[in-house]
Amino acid sequence: MKKKIILSSAFVVSLLPMLMNQYGGLKGVQEITGLVNLFNPIGIAAVSLFVIGVWVPFKKEIIGKVLGALGTIGIVVSEIYEFFTWHVLTITGELSLQHSIRFAFPEFYIGLAVSLAMVAAYFIIDQKISAESIADPEK
Repeated sequence: MKKKIILSSAFVVSLLPMLMNQYGGLKGVQEITGLVNLFNPIGIAAVSLFVIGVWVPFKKEIIGKVLGALGTIGIVVSEIYEFFTWHVLTITGELSLQHSIRFAFPEFYIGLAVSLAMVAAYFIIDQKISAESIADPEK
């Protein structure tokens, strides 16, 4: 139970940068929050996989670990997907790395860095707490 709470808390904290405005043409004129990363199909699937992987008990523990890892990695994929595509329908009409870089605010890069750190943290926390529970099964 301790592992589930720690992993879930870290995951929620890693999603906090999505509350900031990450994309837009100009601050104060056109701003889009990072929540768009969570509400696209990849983001929804990633959050669902993480929750299922961490909270649903499986006969084989590896299934939960893989689903949780796919969830954290899926958030990064969702952010990268939105980075390249959010402006296509609303502003530019074309897929362009130059436009993606120009229309992303610094908060996007902060959120991406935090999400990448969460991927690493997931494996570290999972490994460390699993090792502790093997060493002391009464925890």
